[in-house]
Order: sequence, then structure tokens, then C-alpha cells
Amino acid sequence: RVSDGKTCRFCYSKNINKNGTTKTKKQQYICKNCKKRFIDFYSYKAYKKNINSKIIQLTKEGLGIRSTARVLSISTTTLLKRIIKIAANIHQPQISFHQSYELDEMRLFIGKKSNPQWLAYAINKKTKTIAAFQIGKRTNKTLKAVIKTLFNSKPEKIYTDKLRNYQYLIPKEIHQTKRFGTNSIERKNLSIRTHLKRLNRKTICFSKSILLLTSVLKIYFWT
Repeated sequence: RVSDGKTCRFCYSKNINKNGTTKTKKQQYICKNCKKRFIDFYSYKAYKKNINSKIIQLTKEGLGIRSTARVLSISTTTLLKRIIKIAANIHQPQISFHQSYELDEMRLFIGKKSNPQWLAYAINKKTKTIAAFQIGKRTNKTLKAVIKTLFNSKPEKIYTDKLRNYQYLIPKEIHQTKRFGTNSIERKNLSIRTHLKRLNRKTICFSKSILLLTSVLKIYFWT
């Protein structure tokens, strides 16, 4: 309760005053420092301080939108907005120079089964961390978005399968298509499909929009 600590819930300033009551007769406060208003306590669980960390945890565990909303006792609309907001604050991690990477694509669906899309992503061959990813059609434009990030780190080698598009996008000096060269990322594909139900091969739980899927993958890959 605000009335116990006498501090602003946003900037933690002690300079707060009472500011009337809400329609439900809850005490309202205003902070003289940040000029924001807030009430003594919130009944709706979405306002709890640790709700975002729980959303991240349940998303990484592979729970769907409705399942997460039921567990946290919040609405699905609020949950969708929170996931997108959390992902907006997650930045792509910096990758080291002169490393080797494995690059592959994974088919998925957006909105309906007649709209197949592809997740193109790259992992560090040594650390197995996700260096970059992009969602789109299986075209040079989608693959180039990932490869461009790898080029910025001056990679030693980039291992791929024998998809023809890679021959035109990756210089021969660093491009490798040898046998067993992509074992790690192929195993990563299986792990991702196992952890995230929306990426299963036979499922009706596919994502409804690219924005939401991108947000979920940001949380899964980089938190």
C-alpha cells in the first residue's frame, strides 16, 4: 500500500499528496516530483510489480496466451499488450567479432495454415546463442536481413544447408555447406518446436500476427 511507505510507485519520491478518491472510493495520490497519479492499491492483478517477470517466465516455458492469462488471472488483451511492450524493450545482443555461425530456416504459420512463413535465424557455433532472426517468406530479403547482421561481425565461417539462395548471399570464402556442419542449429530447431507450441509442426495454436510472434521469440531468445 502507498499509504504505508508514503512513496511514489513510479519515481519513489516521498513528495506525494492525497488527490481525492476514485469512483470506487479508493484513495488517490499525486506525486509532486513526476506529476503522476496513482491509487493506494490496485485490485486488478495486472498492476502487480512482478507481473512482467511472470509473463516472461511463462512465455519461455511455452504457455500460450490463454493459458498464461488464466494462470495470472488477467485478460488476454492485457497480456498481448504486455508481451509486445516487454519485447519492445528487449534489444538484440551484441555479437562477437570473428566467430563462426550456423544459419537455417524453419517453417511456421501466421494467421492460418494457408499462410506459411519462415523463421530464418543464426546461432553462434561455439556458444549456441541466437545471433539474429527474421520472419518472412523464404526469399533473399528475409535471409539477407539475418546475414547482414553476421557480416557486421566479420564472421570466419557461415555454415548452411544447400539452399540455392545462400550461394548468392554469402561469399564463397566464408560459406560452408559440408556434412554435419549444421547439426547444432538442426537440434535447436527441434528444441524450439518442443518448447513453443505455436511452432509445432501439427498444431492449431499458430500465431495470429508477425508482431506477436516476433515479440514472443525476442522474449524466448534474449531474456
